[in-house]
Amino acid sequence: MNGNLFLSTILEKKLNSDLYYLNKIKEEQDKVGPGFCVLKWYHQEMHLGTGLNHSCYHCPTHKIPENSDLHNTPHKIEQRNIMLQGGKPDECSYCWQVEDLDLISDRQTLAVQFFKHDPNIIAKATDAGLDNVYPKYLELSFTNKCQMKCSYCGPSFSSSWQKEIDEFGPYPLSQQEYWNGNEYRETESPYIKKFWKWFPEAYKHLFVLRVTGGEPLLDKNTYRLLEYVKDNPRDGLTFHCNSNLMVSRSRIVKYARLAKDIPDTKLYVSIDSWGKQAEYIRNGLDIDQFEENLHIILTHGLQVGLMITFNLLSIPNIEELIYKVAELKIQYPGQVHWDSPHMTNPEHLSAQIANNRLINIMEDSLRTMQKYSQFTEGEYQKYKRTVEWIKNNRFKGEKLQKHRNDFVAFIGEHDKRRNTSFIDSFGELGNEIIDDFN
Repeated sequence: MNGNLFLSTILEKKLNSDLYYLNKIKEEQDKVGPGFCVLKWYHQEMHLGTGLNHSCYHCPTHKIPENSDLHNTPHKIEQRNIMLQGGKPDECSYCWQVEDLDLISDRQTLAVQFFKHDPNIIAKATDAGLDNVYPKYLELSFTNKCQMKCSYCGPSFSSSWQKEIDEFGPYPLSQQEYWNGNEYRETESPYIKKFWKWFPEAYKHLFVLRVTGGEPLLDKNTYRLLEYVKDNPRDGLTFHCNSNLMVSRSRIVKYARLAKDIPDTKLYVSIDSWGKQAEYIRNGLDIDQFEENLHIILTHGLQVGLMITFNLLSIPNIEELIYKVAELKIQYPGQVHWDSPHMTNPEHLSAQIANNRLINIMEDSLRTMQKYSQFTEGEYQKYKRTVEWIKNNRFKGEKLQKHRNDFVAFIGEHDKRRNTSFIDSFGELGNEIIDDFN
């Protein structure tokens, strides 16, 4: 068998294996109920600075009552009960919409890791019923402290966003998607102290531990967590961390030196386009510093997952990002990975307001990605899902015009508050977008 045929056979077997697990997890969950999702039992995302949490990033956050368990909140138990009774919780509607398009949902892609880790995980969840359980996948943030103001973010995840709204007030939009609420103001959070008491027992049950922010590399608790994992190694545990990479070189090196001694670790890096357009989307980003810090992480031999929060502003220059990622994959074989979930909120920046020109660019970029052999079939399928979902869920009528009006208002206010220029960053296409949306 020649080398190319051998490689093709291996890739085909891997794809068939992945599809087997994806289909198997859906089949097994559907046996419990059409809305059952194991993430409601074993997947936890908590923001300790504000006391907010949710079961996955598609679900809205809810407050953890101070007298409640950090994971088994009354709200979450209510959603589990709906699933066990054969219902589909409204907060999980994204997955139902995707499955209605005959596409692979995150009820499969996110849940399959639990199934691989423990083939009996669904039975264990149903046996637990409404009793308390410990998460097996834990993502947490200690603070919303962040030096950046990404366009689609807000006060809950960025202290810089909070300061801007304190100074200038809310953005003049039809609905306040960057709300200035008291729960976003971090003082001495009681949840952090509660976490460090809860964590040693919870740690025994985890197979994924992930820290996010804000910007986690600015917070001392992140390094404390790294030290804990380093000093308490556990077989089968994966440690993940999110970062915008816009911190000092010394912090990057400190993280890399600690993380490289943890057997299974990955740094998830946020980037949504490339060049000036990426800097516009992620206000505070310096693309040269970002790239320099990225190379430091990779030269330490660490795994990097590039998180593309796919939004309207990602589309114009997405092909350059695809090219850049392919280039990194060649330079660092097996270390660089792509993920491209689409963004749904805030709605005025969602690709659901795209015009036909932007949809065509998006479709072209999907064909471009397919030409680069560096991308795995799974990475391509994730991006294809994003493209197809957007095409089939574009806003219409008054809703479309409302969010396009908000987009134009947001861009104008963004440029005024932050001394930026949408037209300088996006050029002729930027002018076309503004003209079309007005």
